[in-house]
Amino acid sequence: MHENLINDLESIIEDIVPYYGCYLVGAVFFPAKKNSGAILRIYVDSEKGVDISVLSEISKEIGMILDVKDIIKFKYTLEVSSPGVNRILIKINDYKKFIGKRAKIVLKNKTEGRVNLIGEIADVSGADENKKVAIFDEIENKIVKVDFYDIKKGNLLVV
Repeated sequence: MHENLINDLESIIEDIVPYYGCYLVGAVFFPAKKNSGAILRIYVDSEKGVDISVLSEISKEIGMILDVKDIIKFKYTLEVSSPGVNRILIKINDYKKFIGKRAKIVLKNKTEGRVNLIGEIADVSGADENKKVAIFDEIENKIVKVDFYDIKKGNLLVV
């Protein structure tokens, strides 16, 4: 949807968050309630985790910079968050990092008749437009390979 805008935003954010001992997990636009624009949710983390005061400081700084640069041309609300226990998986490197971990993947289009897959991330392969994520599907008890660009949403599952 806003892929170029997300790339521009992530470039700006990646210059800011290291000053707080953090790294950018990713940025995502979500639809907001009726007539209230969009929600720009920025996920940041650190090796030790992130506390609310750091998230607040990062939010203030990013908010000021985005106001000055004025690159978002529509109504939005900024949220800065940690990825949480059921960590969101946004980039292909997230899937690589968590090979062997249990995840839920929601697809944009049906694969083998389904849009929801739950199981262990088995492998990540390919490059550019051919990126694939393999997940050991717990329902079918087999490996299912999906196109990375067909993934609508992915989250680690703690339980």
